[in-house]
Formats: sequence, structure tokens, C-alpha cells
Amino acid sequence: MVHKTANPTWITIQRLLKMSGRQQVWLSLAVLLDILLAALVVFNSALIRSMFDIVLSKQVDAFWLYAWIMLGLTIPSTAFSYLRTWSIGLFSEKTLAKLREKIAAQSRALPINYLEERHSGDLLSLLNADLGKIKTLLANNLLDLIGQLARGIGAFAYIFSINWALTLVSTLLTPAIFILINALTQPVAKRSEEMQNEIGQVNSIAQDALAGGMVVKSFNLADILDHRFHQANLQVIKKGYGIARLWAVINGIGFGLAITPFIIAFGFGGYLVIDGQMTFGSLFAFINLLNFVVNPLGSVPGIIASMSEAAGAAQRIFQVLDQPGERQDGVLIKVEPIQALAAPPAIEFKNVSFSYQDDAPILKTVNLVAPRGQTVAIVGPSGSGKSTILKLILGYYPLTDGEICLAGENLNHWQLEAARAQMAFVAQDTYLFPVSIGENIRCGKLTASQAEIEWAARQANIHDFIVSLPAGYETGVGEWGTRLSGGQKQRIALARAILKNAPILLLDEPTSALDAESEALIQEALERFTNERTCIVVAHRLSTIKHASRVIVLQDGQVVEEGSHEELLARGGVYLGLYQQQFVEAAGATDAARREA
Repeated sequence: MVHKTANPTWITIQRLLKMSGRQQVWLSLAVLLDILLAALVVFNSALIRSMFDIVLSKQVDAFWLYAWIMLGLTIPSTAFSYLRTWSIGLFSEKTLAKLREKIAAQSRALPINYLEERHSGDLLSLLNADLGKIKTLLANNLLDLIGQLARGIGAFAYIFSINWALTLVSTLLTPAIFILINALTQPVAKRSEEMQNEIGQVNSIAQDALAGGMVVKSFNLADILDHRFHQANLQVIKKGYGIARLWAVINGIGFGLAITPFIIAFGFGGYLVIDGQMTFGSLFAFINLLNFVVNPLGSVPGIIASMSEAAGAAQRIFQVLDQPGERQDGVLIKVEPIQALAAPPAIEFKNVSFSYQDDAPILKTVNLVAPRGQTVAIVGPSGSGKSTILKLILGYYPLTDGEICLAGENLNHWQLEAARAQMAFVAQDTYLFPVSIGENIRCGKLTASQAEIEWAARQANIHDFIVSLPAGYETGVGEWGTRLSGGQKQRIALARAILKNAPILLLDEPTSALDAESEALIQEALERFTNERTCIVVAHRLSTIKHASRVIVLQDGQVVEEGSHEELLARGGVYLGLYQQQFVEAAGATDAARREA
């Protein structure tokens, strides 16, 4: 977790540096080169001091010697400057790449409940606005701060050697001024973090408008979303104004106070030259190097303020990185398909109760068995907990009350990756990646050949459609699969599950939103593929589960009935009521269609 201290900026920066690991060698090289450049600045000022005194004394030969020396020093200065920029660039880019990989890996490892609570647009803003500020910190702020301090220390030491009294008088207020301006920069990190959170909200609204473009247009929601976007954007502007005011104060005070030492140096130093206590060359070198002592008054507070903004962005990233991911424990890794194992059922729930966080219980002491090689249908009114059962089988949520067994072993004893390898899942809301149809099917088995992909597509009754397209399996599906119909997307998702060839198939209302033709094609494919496999299907249309080995009826999170389709109809309970309700709805829809015709 991020430590809470009086100055969290430096704690955050230390964590970033620690995270960079071996890349710190490039930062160290850049710092070393920056110190060498600072030494050259001081040495050049010493040469300038001597040259002015030589010019005033008209020593021509000595003048040309010093001129050639200064010209020669431009070669190492140029080389050092190039290497400094190159090394800090390597450090920042490699560190940012490592940070991006950590964010991406953590996003994949985060539990479903965390992802459901946080908008994806807010998470994406971490990879955009927040990483942008961190890049400024790593590529510019860190080295600028070190360089300013190195040149300042070197310059102070040299001007002190020129005239200690003039140095003390000119820089007397420097520490107090620096402390004052540093205190002014402290609120910047908090304000910046707040603004980044608001930017995350703006990104979320914008992403919703883009992803739901069809709904926005069809329901004329543009004005409402524009209003929401405008209000969120106003909050960003408000936070931005606050940060701008802080910057104005910091820069204003820094600029005003930075002039004061020069006024003192010109006045007192000029008197010392007139009085013969200093040469003009010494005064010129003093004024030149005083820039490097005084400049931090104007620039370092700004650098620190920028670093504070970056620290606020980094803290948002660390909050995500510090979230516990899905469990990595479990000792069971079974390579052989579980249907080849002996007696235990494929899936079994034993007194399972579950609720989302502190909400009301979704499941209440549920007991159910899915025997190996059979199809078990789960039905019930909306909100009865049907889809939650599939999510628990997939290990999306930790189970604290009761026990779920996979092939006779407690699911908590399985490694999640190994357990999920035994299952193929087809969701109601099918997600297709914005790549080709073939690549989407290949997600079921990354090493699959083209022949295997086409076999899976044939099994899912989608091959003929695919080959009718001009690009065939290379056809892109578009973002969210928008170039395909619902039935086409569902059959591609089914082909993906078939290609995985897992012993357990989980179906979450796969035909509830499809037309009769698409439903028939998917139903035919399922009947062919589920032979000798364990299938658990959450069904909305009861007509699709007549051939299920067993039907489990949920109501208010409890199993209220269980049996075959015919047994439950004969029993005259909840299942019969659901069946009759759907029959009446279907008959009404048919009559309405006839009247329209």
C-alpha cells in the first residue's frame, strides 16, 4: 500500500525508482554526466573570469590560449549532453514499458468483482493521462532537479571562493525562500490526483457514448450524455483552475524572489570592484554562476510541483497495482480430461450460499449435482441467481460459505487456471475481439491449425456463412463484433468453445436474444457437441431444454424444484408456471404478428 507520510511525493518516487530495477543504471549514468556538465559549467566560468581580466590587461597571447581551451571544451560538453539525453531516454522508456506491463498484467489478474465496480474508462486513463505525467517525471523532472542542484552546489562553492562576503549577502535568503516555495507545492499532488480521478470519469462517459452509439442514437440520449459529459468536464476544469492558481502563486513568487540576489550582487559587487577588492572578471564570473545558485528559486519549486502532480498520478496507479488479484494458490493441476476420471460428478454444489459484498444473499444453501456426461439446465425467474452459479463455477468470486467440487475435489484446492482449462464458457453477451473471425475462434486453442478452426466452425453451424464472405476467415468482426448479427456472433463464440474441446461446457442463456432460425442452428450444434460432455446451461427459453438430463429450478436463490422436463411439468409447480407463461407470451406474439400481416 502507498505509505501515508508528511511528504508522500518522495515515497512515491522512491517506489517508482525501485520498480525500475536494473534500469536505474541508465539514470545513474545520466546523473553522472549531469554532474560532469555541472563541473564544466563552473570550469568555463573560471576561464571566463580569467579571460576578462586578460582582456582588460591586454594580454593577447594568453587571450587566444584561453579562447582555444574554451572552444575545445565544447567537444566533451556536446558528447556529455548527447549521452545524458540518450541515457535518461532509455531509463524513462524502459521504466514506462515495465510499468505498462505491470498495469496490463494486473488488469488481467484483478478479480471480476473489482473490475465490475470500476469503470474500464477510468482504468484506461491510467495508461494515458497518468502515465503521461509519470513520463514527464522520469524523462525530465528527476534529472532537471538533480542537474539544478549539482550546478547550484558547484556554482556556490566557486563563488564562495571568489568572495565569501558577497556570496553570503547575495544568497542569505535563499534557504528560507526555497522552504517557503516548497511548502506551496505540497497541495499540488493531492489536487492533481483529484483531477486525474475526474478525468477518469470524463473518459468513462466518453467511452460509454462510443460503445453504446447505437443505443444513444436510437433513444435520443445525446443531450443527456452531453449534459453528463459537460458536468464531469466542469469538475475537471474546476480542479485544473485550482492547480493553475497554485502554479501562478509558485511561479510568481519564484520569479520575484529570483531577481533579488542579482540586485544585491550588482550593487555590493560593483562597490567591491570600484574599491579594488575584486576584479571585473571575478564579478562577471560571480554574476554568471549566481544564475545557477539562484535559478533553483524559480525553477526547482516548479519542478517539484510537476513531480508532485506525477506522484499523484503514480499513487492512482499504485492503488490498482496494490489490489489483491485472483487467488494463486491451489495444488491440483490435472492434465487429463476430467471425464476420464472415475466416479465423482463433474460439478457439485454443497450448501452454497453467496452474496455480492454486503448485499442481500443471491444464493441460499444451494445443493446441485451435474453428473459427468449429462446436460443440466438451470431455470428460474430473473434475479434468482442462475448466472451467479456459472460465475462461481468459473471461480470469478471467492466462495466463503459452502463448497463447490470439480471432479470430486474442492474448487479452492484447484489452481484457477487448471480448473478453467476444464471448462468452455459461452456467455449471453458474446464478446469478440476486434480481429478476424478466424483469430476469434482460435482463442479457444491458440495452437490450432486452420483445419481445426474450420472443423469447430462446422460443428457450430457457422462455416458456410464464413466462407461466403469475401475474406472468409480473415474477415474482421469490428469493435464489439458490430459487423455481425447476434446469431453469427453467438455461433462464432460457440465455435471458440468447441475448439477448446473442454469436458465441461457452460452456457449462459445462449439463445435468449436470437431469432428462431439462429436459435435452431445453435440448438442443433449444441445437441451434436454436448454428446458425452457435461453441460450446464442457464436457460431462458424453456423450449430449448426439453432434452436436458436434469432441470434445476431456482427461485429467490434457492433450489425449489428438480427433475426432468416432463417430471416438472407433471408436478404442476414453479416450472409449469414458467412454461405456461412463456407459452402465453409466445402465442400472443404470434397473434400480433398475424394481425400485422
